[in-house]
Amino acid sequence: MGAEEHDIVARVSRADIRSSTGALAAHLAQACGHVLLDSRVIQQGYRFHAELGDEIPAFFNRRMSTGSTNIAVTLQAGFDPEAEARIRGPFTGHDNWSTDPFADCRSTADARAVIEADDYHASIWLARITVGFDLLEVGDVAEPLFLAKHPNEFRLIAEELVSLGVVQGHACPVCREDDGN
Repeated sequence: MGAEEHDIVARVSRADIRSSTGALAAHLAQACGHVLLDSRVIQQGYRFHAELGDEIPAFFNRRMSTGSTNIAVTLQAGFDPEAEARIRGPFTGHDNWSTDPFADCRSTADARAVIEADDYHASIWLARITVGFDLLEVGDVAEPLFLAKHPNEFRLIAEELVSLGVVQGHACPVCREDDGN
């Protein structure tokens, strides 16, 4: 992999974040909704929730409020694309699954230990947004109607996703279109 493939998180400068709602909306409109899960998740206050049976896999969640509206960002369905490629797992059309590094985690402290381990490298998780009772995808937040109706919520969500390092679709190992190589 070349250096450009390792840098899959598009960068938005702090000046853009503070000054331009349009830049944030454009950034999120190009995002696929995946996040590289690394130590930022724990540092930003996300809580780990262990797998709840066969129906609900483990996830990370952070709740926030604008004062009038409750917001949650949930990271779900994580996997390791490098391990996936090595064992030719289900995302490559085979039936093998890589080992989930969070399988034995029961608390946020356990998940922190996994993330801070020397042999851990960022896995990819899907971000889902809850605004009030509405479940949204990352792209929905960048829609002009959402922005017009919920400017404060947009700002909070956008800054959160950018600080997490939401991945741009063209660079995501899950979403990008293969060029046949």
